[in-house]
Amino acid sequence: MDRRPSLLTTAFLLLALCGVSFAAGAASESAANPKESNEDVYKYLNPFVDALAIIREKYVDVDKTDPKDLVYGAIQGMVNTLDPFSQFMTPDEYKEMQTETSGNFGGLGIEIAIKDDHLTVVSPIEGTPAERAGIKAGDEIAKIGDTSTASMTINDAVKLLRGKVGTKVTITIVRPGMDEPFDVTLVRDTIKIESIHSYMLPGDIGYVRITEFIENTTDDFIKAVDDLEKKAPLKGLVIDLRNDPGGLLNEAVGVSDFFGKKGDMIVSTKGRSENQTQEFRASDGEKFPANKPVVVMVNEGSASGAEIVAGALKDWKRAALIGSKTFGKGSVQTILPLDNSDGAALRLTMAKYYTPSGVCIHGIGIEPDLDLRDHDLTESTIKVYTKEILEKFAEVLAKEGFKPASEEDLSPKVMNRFYDYCLANVKKTDLDELKKDGDELKNSLYVELVRQERGETEARETAVLDDPQVKVAEEIVDNGGKISRQLYAQYPKIKDTSIAGEKKLEEERSKNQDDDGE
Repeated sequence: MDRRPSLLTTAFLLLALCGVSFAAGAASESAANPKESNEDVYKYLNPFVDALAIIREKYVDVDKTDPKDLVYGAIQGMVNTLDPFSQFMTPDEYKEMQTETSGNFGGLGIEIAIKDDHLTVVSPIEGTPAERAGIKAGDEIAKIGDTSTASMTINDAVKLLRGKVGTKVTITIVRPGMDEPFDVTLVRDTIKIESIHSYMLPGDIGYVRITEFIENTTDDFIKAVDDLEKKAPLKGLVIDLRNDPGGLLNEAVGVSDFFGKKGDMIVSTKGRSENQTQEFRASDGEKFPANKPVVVMVNEGSASGAEIVAGALKDWKRAALIGSKTFGKGSVQTILPLDNSDGAALRLTMAKYYTPSGVCIHGIGIEPDLDLRDHDLTESTIKVYTKEILEKFAEVLAKEGFKPASEEDLSPKVMNRFYDYCLANVKKTDLDELKKDGDELKNSLYVELVRQERGETEARETAVLDDPQVKVAEEIVDNGGKISRQLYAQYPKIKDTSIAGEKKLEEERSKNQDDDGE
């Protein structure tokens, strides 16, 4: 049977649904890639249009041959060949993305990405079901419910993870260093991102936590610092970027600008088109006083925009960087709405960014000046966190009228009751393993008791004030921003033995110098 009339109709349909001026796109592309002419690109459309027509006419289940669904699926497949961060977004997904960057959406409270072909947690969001259940940056999600995540796209994973508030979803976690995967059941909740949290630490040291770079983060950050300064002249500042997955580029640049001298390079981007090759430099606006020390806290969940801030302040030698090596996401995605597509869009990687020293940290991450690693929790402790036993036992104590004034009020008798409660309510729990993590469990229990008695805000402040890594940051500020020999001895450098170690850093530096010389 001759399918040519149908093919012609389908070709017009394809172009209309994609909402792309193909001739214009091909023309601009041929300028960037002269190896292929417009005719070559058009040639590759022929088998696609032919396959689309065959599927619509012959596939057994007619309800699966909607042309819009087929074309959207084909675009998604095309984008999936590029990189883990480029995405095709249907109209509904595009609306969800706009809601997310404005700071209010529903879900579990985890940022995810594809890393080394595995669906990976970039970071849990503070104060969400995922964080309370002990989900950590670097955890791999092997299954969502009964569905394997092998070859799953980010969009498909998000669809499974999100759902009606109050409903449950079970995810199977593979955690580096643990022998067996384990299941975590989470209750979906409304996720509202509060980008900035700030507190005054002992000794008039300011502390500002940036959870994510969303709209108005820069303004909120500067206001938080100013508000702390009004309470008392600040001796120095601690910026906590742990588990900050990034966000809006302009907001990360704005926060960095607050610490740079006019003209300092904050970050540069390099892409194929001229408008994607840019430099962002510090302005002459409001600044944090140069004579006051700054400490930046990072970990493996610090990514993208968080790495821009950390990289700039480290390269400027404006701050001491402490924690663990960052995630290593150094690519820049641009949102490109597709015209005439009912609201679909592309999130496309169009550039990579470079720190002031000329390093693209994509796939490498940023090494801290002082290595502070969270110690690995035992399997029994992980079960306690994932089963929300802390919350349940805190409820028991609260009903008894127990209101500790400090963590010291959690006596050995109270902690032994807690261990017994864990053993009775969590299968295959080992007492020795729990006691090994006793200090962390005690602190977490106290924070949970504060949360139930005084609310989320005071619980967060309590957690910060009792955080051992924050105490190290305080010590560095007290020492004028310098890391003492005692701290270096206490926290020795952990050598990067991965492929993406110093050798790759040197290759990136050399490549960037060669690019600049062309």
